[in-house]
Amino acid sequence: MKNIVSNLKEHLSQGKQLNLEFLNNLYNKMKLQGNDVVDYQHLKAESVSPQCPNCKSIHIKKNGHQQGQQMYKCKNCGKNFRETTGTFVYYLHKKELMLDYIRLMLEGKTLRQCSKELRISLPTSFEWRHRILSALRSFENNVNFFGIMEIDELKLKYSEKGRRYKTLEEYLLAQELKTHNVAVLSIIDRSGNMFCKLTGLDNVKRDQIDKILLARISKNAVICSPDNEEFKNLKTQSIKDKTIITKRTKQYGQHGLSIVKDKENDFAKWINGTFRGVATKYLQSYIMWYVVKHKYLLSRVINDVGRMLNLAASDWEAWYVYMRLKLKHREKLT
Repeated sequence: MKNIVSNLKEHLSQGKQLNLEFLNNLYNKMKLQGNDVVDYQHLKAESVSPQCPNCKSIHIKKNGHQQGQQMYKCKNCGKNFRETTGTFVYYLHKKELMLDYIRLMLEGKTLRQCSKELRISLPTSFEWRHRILSALRSFENNVNFFGIMEIDELKLKYSEKGRRYKTLEEYLLAQELKTHNVAVLSIIDRSGNMFCKLTGLDNVKRDQIDKILLARISKNAVICSPDNEEFKNLKTQSIKDKTIITKRTKQYGQHGLSIVKDKENDFAKWINGTFRGVATKYLQSYIMWYVVKHKYLLSRVINDVGRMLNLAASDWEAWYVYMRLKLKHREKLT
């Protein structure tokens, strides 16, 4: 394992702007020094307290090294684990290729193109993409809204893309589900904060909207919503004002749905155009990729590689999330 920075103390104490500059230059720095993504995960581990992946206890002690990685032992349950346990690089082979895989992802390359350029198998290309996307799902809790907000409902076709059915019953159930749409709640404010959430089959429900908004909106929020019964009678107490946008309403002062509608259309084109649709069980992963692109990335590939790597390395549950998604046949929807 190679160190990415020469002075760890100085790196950990640098301010936000310097850290962003570090991330913007990270791809070139790592390529020049011969670092890989596990080296960066080690650096990331230096900035957080280790937590037991089994019982979530923070009462941890160091327990030697294995394959160059710091090992830990939980004082509470006795579990041994390493600094990469549960992260998107856990059990990762060909770790020296992952940095360039992130670059190819950000360049918009398909799974097959990534596979060909890096000389990895197509299943490996798929797995690596979803290791990264599973890490991004943790950023759902980092989005809050202020001032005027636009909320809307986006409908997409239910999909089990890529699945092979073992029984006739599985196939028939899938065919019935494919007659439905899935509903995505879309929210954006005038500060550029954006969040989308897959909520279930057919329509977004009022209690789902209330639950999502409750933890995310500031006091005296102003909401612009469509002329839909589920949006009309929200119970959230923080709402100062609510404007219902009907089909005849184009713009009412500052109020309208044009921004959220534009983002929904852009997302739908991205999903259906770039990926030709995705399986519904993975849809929230792609939603968070889109949100991260909007909120954290610069649309400059080399700069964005470091930012994307940093986001992926920030989650210590990514591998478990990916394995749960991989093993379940379909998203549980109501």
